[in-house]
Amino acid sequence: MALNLFAALMPPEERFTVLFADQARCIVEAATMLRAMMAGEVDFERQVQAIRAVEHKADAIAHKVFVAANRTFNAPIDREDILALGHELDDVVDLIEDTVKGIARYDVHTFPPELMQMADGIVAAAQRLSEVMPHLEAPSRRHREIFRLCEEIATIEREIDVAFDHALATLRTQLRAGEIDVVAYIDRKELYELVESVVDKCDDIANAVQTITTKHV
Repeated sequence: MALNLFAALMPPEERFTVLFADQARCIVEAATMLRAMMAGEVDFERQVQAIRAVEHKADAIAHKVFVAANRTFNAPIDREDILALGHELDDVVDLIEDTVKGIARYDVHTFPPELMQMADGIVAAAQRLSEVMPHLEAPSRRHREIFRLCEEIATIEREIDVAFDHALATLRTQLRAGEIDVVAYIDRKELYELVESVVDKCDDIANAVQTITTKHV
């Protein structure tokens, strides 16, 4: 009776897979906004503000993850993994916001095909993350689907690495030809690196999810 009373007085436990899925949806939302911004489909300043609002929403969800992880008694995965995964998911939205700030800061309004391919890759990787998160509710039973989606993210990351290398090669050619100055080269190189870092972080999350799943297979 005393134990039942104690359980009744405790706050309800969060379902971490739901929170992770919410974080992943924020990533998809921010990634789609970034791609639209680079495609010239939206007003830059308004899009910066819109992505900032998504980042604030993602931060609030991450806070729920961290609070819930410290009070949960029965979670499908280890507490340390919950905290790490929540942090890394939040990092993706932060990196997208940094990329958008870079676009605004360097006043870049045209993007080469390689960079647009990288933006498409961010959206694709984000969508796979959104698909995989609910499967962590039962990692043992759903491990095949988890591994498949994570491998797709790894493939996207490899393709984006190739696009990134091509983009930098083109940038160097433009610098040597005098089509851009050194300042423009440095600014754009940093922007390209920011875009690549988003995809790299998605791949890091996929690796973390695979590691978590392996513990339960």
